[in-house]
Amino acid sequence: MTIIEVVRTYLATCPLLAGGKLHVDFLPPEAATYSVDVVPVKPITKQYIDGSSNRQFLFVLATRAYYGDFIRQQLDNLAFFEQFEEWLDTQNRVRNYPDLGIGRTVQRLEVTTSGYVFAPDTETARYQIQCRLSYYQKGER
Repeated sequence: MTIIEVVRTYLATCPLLAGGKLHVDFLPPEAATYSVDVVPVKPITKQYIDGSSNRQFLFVLATRAYYGDFIRQQLDNLAFFEQFEEWLDTQNRVRNYPDLGIGRTVQRLEVTTSGYVFAPDTETARYQIQCRLSYYQKGER
């Protein structure tokens, strides 16, 4: 299983995403939809002599939500991301991480930016939050 597949499956366990379809690199135009999108990054953060390495995988959790001049709606949209960050923090505290398979061990799963409006439109907007999965990968030597 690829890392993006593992991350998608893991994020789908978040109660905040219950009932919604979690897409990959595609966010439908309808409100209350979600996507996990890959962010370009240099994957290896530290290389060891034996071929093992510390690595990172950056991704964005995006959602489309109703958008307009209603303050309550805007607050609710941003509250979703605060709650998601709290859920992720809890998963880190209890070390409940996705299984990356043999030879890979998750070290941390963290939020790197707060939730924000990325692409506002007239009735809906794309909101997103960026996250990083840090992991150790055993060398093949």
